[in-house]
Amino acid sequence: MAMAKEWLLWLSVVAAWYSDATSAVDPFTSRSQIPERIPGVSPIHNGKVCSTWGKFHYKTFDGDVFQLHSTCNYVLTSSCSSYYKDFNIQIRRGEDGDHHTIKNIIMKLEGSVVELSVGSVVINGKSVILPYSQAGVLIERSHTYIKIKAKLGLFAIWNEEDSFLVELDPKYKNQTCGLCGDFNGVYNEFFSHGVKISPVDFANFWKMNGPTESCSDYTLESTQSCNNTRPLCEQILTGPAFSSCHSGLDVASFTSACVADLCHSEQLDTVCLCNTVSEYSRQCSHAGGQPQNWRTEELCCEFTQYTLLMENSM
Repeated sequence: MAMAKEWLLWLSVVAAWYSDATSAVDPFTSRSQIPERIPGVSPIHNGKVCSTWGKFHYKTFDGDVFQLHSTCNYVLTSSCSSYYKDFNIQIRRGEDGDHHTIKNIIMKLEGSVVELSVGSVVINGKSVILPYSQAGVLIERSHTYIKIKAKLGLFAIWNEEDSFLVELDPKYKNQTCGLCGDFNGVYNEFFSHGVKISPVDFANFWKMNGPTESCSDYTLESTQSCNNTRPLCEQILTGPAFSSCHSGLDVASFTSACVADLCHSEQLDTVCLCNTVSEYSRQCSHAGGQPQNWRTEELCCEFTQYTLLMENSM
């Protein structure tokens, strides 16, 4: 009964989203306001990968990077073009002071329901030991990562801490919804009826908390007073270690994420900064670049060479 109610709620959300989408202004009629893609960025990489990491950062399939400071449950991505859903991924982030994590992930992959939390993998209500392979779903642990591959055309990787990445087969283009966006190659996630909306307004469509659940939404602090940290972020992200990354990623978006992480921090060498730079390294590797070791004794030295190996093994 609970599962039936959950799906009725989900279907009503999708129906409302489609109603809004069909009544909205055609994004192709507002090309001057809505860029098709980020100039100079690899459309191959940005067109297939969605991720979340660090201090509540998200990157859509189409390449937009935004911040959503919330511990609520959201639809990260779902197939939305038909009544039957090939996949649906919901995610809940958490925080403990300056330590930001992903508390749990629920993946509905055709006939299987996969629930991930730290130290636990539950499939269809039963705890399993990895590796697991059944019904077109393969889940395995690789060092500090959990990798999920679904025959339907989905690949995901979670570091069991703050970072989760999902890649889709191109057959799902323009058929998805959720925080990862519509996967249509057009940079228009934050436009409704031709008007730009905030990430919070965008995310409210995909909030899926149950009636008895509690969560917190926070107002993001302005980073205008923290521009003095921008040179440090630019120095790291445009440095020699990432020389092969600049043509494949939107450096400016990750720089802004880095600034947001450092804003109001008491010291510059923080886990938050390390998480964003680590994510940049992972994304670079996925986009075909070859990031080098960017860590020093002064910067993120607690992130070991072992972690670098993980970033470059994607």
